[in-house]
Amino acid sequence: MNFPAYRALARCVVLESLRRKDLWVVAILGFVILLASSTLGFFGFKGLEIFAKDMAVTVLGMFSTIIAILTSCRLVPDEVKNRTLYPLLARPITRLDLLVGKLIGAVVVTWISFLMLAALTALALTIFHVKFELIMVQYLLAKMLGLVVVCGFSMAFSVYMTPSASATVAFLVAFGAPMVTRGLVLAAAGNPSLTPICKIINTVLPQTSLFDLGGRAVYLGWGLVPVWVMGFLFAYGLCYSGAMLFVSWLKFRRQAV
Repeated sequence: MNFPAYRALARCVVLESLRRKDLWVVAILGFVILLASSTLGFFGFKGLEIFAKDMAVTVLGMFSTIIAILTSCRLVPDEVKNRTLYPLLARPITRLDLLVGKLIGAVVVTWISFLMLAALTALALTIFHVKFELIMVQYLLAKMLGLVVVCGFSMAFSVYMTPSASATVAFLVAFGAPMVTRGLVLAAAGNPSLTPICKIINTVLPQTSLFDLGGRAVYLGWGLVPVWVMGFLFAYGLCYSGAMLFVSWLKFRRQAV
């Protein structure tokens, strides 16, 4: 493992995101959330606490997923298009090192964006005395693990497709996979002979809905998720993103640049 190369490549991704003003856009989105919440607060928050938190976790999940996809889908294609891939590969790093470093950078940018939005959203809700419980911390941790998976399959798509096509497919997978999973469960329940096929498809599809604890975080009185569940989410996120990295490498190692 070439940790110095990973660190340098990830740092370049973060700096490039700052140069593109991506994080400034996130900050603007956060202030829009503050403005919207203050407008809602003008009419009074009494009785709307659950609605406000549900809207907050929905917005956080949607925006952070969009940022993860758009950041990850352009990493490798931009290097090829701008011809900056040649000096990178001239250094003592392998193509796998390049992919690992780029993925780490995309995850870092996505996490920074997510935490910025989460902090501004929490500030907006705290101003109006909306209560939070400790499970909100688990929600944030689980969501961050889910974003690693999103970055993984988004980068994998970008190696096999054009940037626009990979972004489109990544959006369909990120937002459509939970619905497909529910449909497959119903199909397997109605026709047991389809169970093996449904299991295979569910295994291949990224189960990003597993990382969404927003339903628990919204309502008061929910206990913490068991530690073993958080451990399972961590293992699943690591394994799936690792598999996507391997799939990316299979194509990228033979790709002419």
